[in-house]
Amino acid sequence: MPADSLFTNETINLDQLPKYEAIPLKQPHSHYWRIICINLLIFWTLVGIANGTLILLVDEVRPNAVWMIPAYFALVVISFLLYHLSFKKRGYAVRTHDVIYKSGIIAESTTIVPLNRIQHIELNEGIFSRIYKLGSLQIFTAGGQTGHIHISGIAINEAKSIRDLLLKKLDLLENPTTEPEA
Repeated sequence: MPADSLFTNETINLDQLPKYEAIPLKQPHSHYWRIICINLLIFWTLVGIANGTLILLVDEVRPNAVWMIPAYFALVVISFLLYHLSFKKRGYAVRTHDVIYKSGIIAESTTIVPLNRIQHIELNEGIFSRIYKLGSLQIFTAGGQTGHIHISGIAINEAKSIRDLLLKKLDLLENPTTEPEA
């Protein structure tokens, strides 16, 4: 029998594939919204100070204050609304063979990283995250920048548990035991 007759390339029935959309995703900790608000307040305060300084010190800019000030406040409100909607759409799941992360409101993005593609894992705690006992996991993949996952707003104990679990699973993938289980 010729070697090329052994090759098959069957069509996959897409309806029988598992639906990742049906997986329940865990939301970021509710305190993470406070951290987002603190960061937004700091950013918009600095922008407001710069805006106010320009209006007060630059004569050519002063006539534009009529539209600059309302535009500033509109942008502040819009940014808080968009971040709040984005916060509610985030979710993650750790499964036997992969990690799923979903985010986005305008352009929704779901990243599924198989465990065998993970290169390393970072656990980060920012200054405000430490106050609320939260952390973020950053999972780096072998597939390049697009496969990386950054999950923020996880309770620090849970983040450490997930990191340790993933590291154990990775170790098992790299060093499978050769002894049969009894």
